[in-house]
Parts: sequence; C-alpha cells; structure tokens
Amino acid sequence: MSSLTVRKFFARNGPLAGAHPNYEFRPGQLEMALAVEKALAEKRHQIVEAGTGTGKTLAYLVPALLSGRRVVISTGTKNLQEQLFFKDIPFLEQFFPGGIRACLMKGRANYLCRQKLYDAEKEPILEGLEEVSDFAILREWEKSTDSGDRATIKDLMEASTAWPKLDARREA
Repeated sequence: MSSLTVRKFFARNGPLAGAHPNYEFRPGQLEMALAVEKALAEKRHQIVEAGTGTGKTLAYLVPALLSGRRVVISTGTKNLQEQLFFKDIPFLEQFFPGGIRACLMKGRANYLCRQKLYDAEKEPILEGLEEVSDFAILREWEKSTDSGDRATIKDLMEASTAWPKLDARREA
C-alpha cells in the first residue's frame, strides 16, 4: 500500500473500514490524524485534546507510521502502553507490508535490580512478614525471568512494599 495516505486510511470505505468489523467513520479521528500528519511534516509539536471514543491511538499511530520517521510515544498508563504494543500495532501491521519496528519501554521502577536483591540477602532492608514473603517470591522469580519486568510476576501484589526497595530506579 505504497499510496496509502491518512485521508485514504480513515475514509468511510478505506482500508480501516474494510479490516475492522466494528468500524464507524469518526470525523474527529480523521481531523486529529490530519493534524498529527501535518505536525510531523512540518517538524513541530502538536497538542490534541479529544474525548473518549474518538479513536486517538490510531489517529496518532497511523500518521506516525506513514511518515516513516522514528517516533517515541509516551503513555500515561501501562494499560495504554500495552494496548498500543500488543493490540494496536499488531492490528496495523496488515497495512504495512514491510512490517512495523516497535519496542516497548518502561521506566526503571518496573524492573528488578538483581544487585539489590542479592544485597538484601545480607542487609536487613525488609520490614515485616509481608516484605519477607514478597522477597521470597521475588527471589524465586528472579531465577527464571528473562526480562526482570514486574508485569511478569504472577504472585506479587501491586501494593508490595518490598518492590520499591528492590527495583532498578537509579535514585534508590
């Protein structure tokens, strides 16, 4: 689809309409996508405010991909980040035969610091039975994790007070 444009992609009978079973034309989505496309072409910033149901993620992903430029997309939540990486980008790959090169990056607080974990074996940094229990979970998980990404731990509570003592944040 070398002749694919933002306007064609979001058209009422365009590729998106043909590929998405629940597609409905959204004028706000097209307007946003065109604004993002123009900002990319002019190498300037663009701030867009759009309500729920506008289709914002595709409205900025498609122009970014069509631009052929390397872009960084920073999200406000991990849920949106994972939606982009695991749902939206794979969906869009069908329109980009050469593929889409993307990587998922998270802040350092999402990763275990192995050195802190090893040091915790010798230094009394843990407080209370919950932290000791969480430490045992982390010690076992560390033996099998390839990434150190907290999202892959099944048994650790989100509110764990042991995690911030062992994560990879530099200031800690």
